[in-house]
Amino acid sequence: MKLIGQARREIRQSFWARFAPFGLTPQQGWILRVLGAQGAMSLHVLSQWVFMDDPTACRIVKTLQDKGLVESQPDPDHGRRILISLTPQGAERVPELDQAAEQLGLDLERGLSPDQLRTLRAALVQVIANLAPANS
Repeated sequence: MKLIGQARREIRQSFWARFAPFGLTPQQGWILRVLGAQGAMSLHVLSQWVFMDDPTACRIVKTLQDKGLVESQPDPDHGRRILISLTPQGAERVPELDQAAEQLGLDLERGLSPDQLRTLRAALVQVIANLAPANS
């Protein structure tokens, strides 16, 4: 288990290092990338996409609004729903963020054979399944 913890720390530090030049946290970058790929969405749907609870996603979206990277507007198809979308400034950042994330993915997999990658993925899926609330 120490090995998984150390890998998690290294991956986390790498994400912070990749997104720091953009003045963003990994979570902020992830939200921008999701909005860039999927388009405008409600806060609840966005939080599901990025595997966060609604209050956490709300705080991150507020910070991104303060930076001028996202905006919120009423959903024309739903009277009480608010849609979150990228501003032009936010949309400009998405390709660079995608490239940074892609490079990190390549760095993570560097030196692993296709068989090793399949084994690693299967093992991680099993670890996650073992710890899922239904199995507790």
